[in-house]
Amino acid sequence: MAMWDPWREFSRMEREMRRWFDELWGIKERAEGKLPSPERAGLPMGRRELVGTPPVDLIDRGDSLVLRSEVPGVKKENLKVSVTEDEVSISGKVERKREAEKENYYYAERSYSAWQRRVPLPVKVHSDKAKAKYEDGVLEIILPKVEETKKGKELEIE
Repeated sequence: MAMWDPWREFSRMEREMRRWFDELWGIKERAEGKLPSPERAGLPMGRRELVGTPPVDLIDRGDSLVLRSEVPGVKKENLKVSVTEDEVSISGKVERKREAEKENYYYAERSYSAWQRRVPLPVKVHSDKAKAKYEDGVLEIILPKVEETKKGKELEIE
């Protein structure tokens, strides 16, 4: 009687999954027109789709912080920004539609995705004075810092 080896089972499952994907998305079958490309089958289309949360840059400009985020393909009305004294929250949604119509052929594809990102700030900011601008797929938020008062009191030594 042989002992059960979990690693052998994982290796077998990996080989089986590789075989499935090779069969499903194999170049030969796709070239012969038997199967649609991964994009046509509803799988992500690389960088053309916004996947996950967008990257952000947070820049300290002395008297203010500047937060920049690349959100290509998102319409301005589908973005929402909220600011507190120590955090920025950005959310958005992407809706895409593609349609093509030819003789004896009709194709329509829709994709929807939504995301939200919260960015903690290293210093306190004036949330009521913050400004946001969206241009060419880049969201820029200017966050004026709260001036820290360093007033001290001289103490008498007893």
